[in-house]
Amino acid sequence: MAPEEEARTATLKFYQALDDLLLSKGTQAMSQAWHHDEFVTTVHPFGHWSRGWDEVWATWEEIAALFSFYRGHAVRQDGIGAIHDLRIAVLGEAAYTIGIYKSRLYMPEGEVLLSVNCTNVLQKRAGVWKIVHHHPDQAPADYQAALTRMVEKAQA
Repeated sequence: MAPEEEARTATLKFYQALDDLLLSKGTQAMSQAWHHDEFVTTVHPFGHWSRGWDEVWATWEEIAALFSFYRGHAVRQDGIGAIHDLRIAVLGEAAYTIGIYKSRLYMPEGEVLLSVNCTNVLQKRAGVWKIVHHHPDQAPADYQAALTRMVEKAQA
């Protein structure tokens, strides 16, 4: 398989792992999508920077816990989100991808849509591409407000 296709496959696995996490199917796939190093970084559409695997992993666990309270997707047959217009550049043992992540949450007050530009950086080690950096845009105010309401409801 060509390096671009390998990086594409790894990126798509990351977004499938994200969907699994949001659908309360567990965090194992997300853990497998990442290299577990001190230099990995992420930010989410509604948060602050995390640096190093321990911090990055804590954010994914927090998101998984939050969405375990969210029941708007309990009977969904589709995914919550997907990456669109994916573009990939491979530079030796590193690659970056850009695309637009679009998701749809079904909240009590109605559908909440998200569309954010995303950048990912991958590194190939021992023949395996994995994420080392994930950066989406910040979510619009209405999306962040819907998530805040969801958190408040979960804490009640």
